[in-house]
Amino acid sequence: MTTAIAVVGAGPAGIVVALELARKGHAVLLIESGGRLPDERTQALGDAAIADPAKHVAMGLATRRQIGGASNIWGGRCVPYDPIDFDRRPFIQDSEWPIAYEAIAPYFQRASDWFFTGRSAFNAHEIPEIRHRTIIPGLPDGDVLSSSLERWSLPTNFGRHYARELATTPGLRIAEGLTCVEIETDSAAGAVTGLRCRRLDGSEVRIQARHYIVACGGLETTRLLLASRSVMPRGIGNHSDLLGRYYMGHISGKIADVVFDTPPKETAYAYDRDADGVYVRHRLSFSREAILRERLPNIVGWLVNPEIAKPEHGSGVLSFAYLALSSPFFGKRFIAEGIRQAAIGNGPRVIWPHLANMLRDLPATAVFVPTFAYRRFLVRRKVPGFFVRSAANRYPLQYHGEQVPSPESRVTLSDECDELGMPRLRIDLRYCRQDVDGVLRAHELWDAHLRRHRCGRIEYHAGDLRAMIETQAADGYHQAGTTRMSRDPAHGVVDEHLRVHGIGNLHLASSSTFVTSGQANTTFMIVAFALRLADRLHETLQA
Repeated sequence: MTTAIAVVGAGPAGIVVALELARKGHAVLLIESGGRLPDERTQALGDAAIADPAKHVAMGLATRRQIGGASNIWGGRCVPYDPIDFDRRPFIQDSEWPIAYEAIAPYFQRASDWFFTGRSAFNAHEIPEIRHRTIIPGLPDGDVLSSSLERWSLPTNFGRHYARELATTPGLRIAEGLTCVEIETDSAAGAVTGLRCRRLDGSEVRIQARHYIVACGGLETTRLLLASRSVMPRGIGNHSDLLGRYYMGHISGKIADVVFDTPPKETAYAYDRDADGVYVRHRLSFSREAILRERLPNIVGWLVNPEIAKPEHGSGVLSFAYLALSSPFFGKRFIAEGIRQAAIGNGPRVIWPHLANMLRDLPATAVFVPTFAYRRFLVRRKVPGFFVRSAANRYPLQYHGEQVPSPESRVTLSDECDELGMPRLRIDLRYCRQDVDGVLRAHELWDAHLRRHRCGRIEYHAGDLRAMIETQAADGYHQAGTTRMSRDPAHGVVDEHLRVHGIGNLHLASSSTFVTSGQANTTFMIVAFALRLADRLHETLQA
């Protein structure tokens, strides 16, 4: 097969960059390992060896080899990186980006359009209809901000939503069920000459193009580069021994409740909506100045429900949610499996105490079930989740923070191969003391701010806080860092335009290129960078 541009991977980044370039008149071939529907045999190609399964979810829970990629299991949360993420921060090792915030921020509105999240506004002060609403009435912004927001997509399943456009856009072809197993280069490794691909039936296809874009996801992109060893024995892009290093996700969990002294009915504990009908969630965050002064990793917090698996919460609504999600028949039909497992926990299924909660709280449960079912399953813009108001004005505080880059946190090739003969990954995600220190310091600052303004306080859960944070630290959903961006080839894998150093016609559209993980999940930013790459490549092809 021949084409002008070959894009490997039909997740959000691959779909966006392929459609953007095809709309501009370029011939594009979009290559996807899976098809329109999930397939267990294809999905198993991505299985990996994990050094510590308690720190990293199985790849089958975090990825999808299918048209639409991980958007098939994505919850819809959209939030960009902050200006602080691109600042020079000497207290965060190896955190210097080769671009400024101003280089990527202009793409946020276009990314929002792809996600159908309305305006690219992520602070309540920028949205007139909710400007007056913050998490806690009377709590002003200062070092701590209560005005920052995250926005929620429809959610957008890119494979389903853009299926018609993928099928009808002139110049765009899709090759399904075709897995790229090697990127081939010339003898000097200065240019890609082709892609070697295989099907599950054993047949092999070679693809040639002028330009190649790898958009296989955070870790599969890295795996493909590592496995392309015919000319470069350590893998394409591994000139500095950084390919596969600096693997990052986020550090998250709960170590405290936040207790408010303000009127309970005025707490913005649930999702809000703007004039476009887009769901938003209020969060606690920090000002740029406070992060620099306190030497904090970037971190945010938001209010959540008590753990639904514990019947001690006494809520019929929460008990109904637990029984529904833990049901062997219904559970997997409601939400993505990874989210479901996190919600119900690992313990044995409990039934009778939850049924008792539902009977005691029957009026609230009876109202909730049909209302939530309608808003979740029968409308176009679905509610992302649900919240139960606390009469005591006490809520668990979920934190979600940046993971400090470390070269020892990495992925490598294992000795085991998948069905197509491609080496599987070995994943070794490591957290460090600074990650834990950042979580503790953030809670101290949130508590001080609440007390200073007489709005509330932080009450910690019983136990060793540091041990709690270390135990809860785990990820695998937000895969970043393993093909990091740099101006100097000695310090990274790709340049500021996402082109692999030294190879003029190979680009990566992946969160693996991110230098830091920030407080944001990666999906929104992947699309923003894919848009920037499409514009840049179009200019190159027009020259």
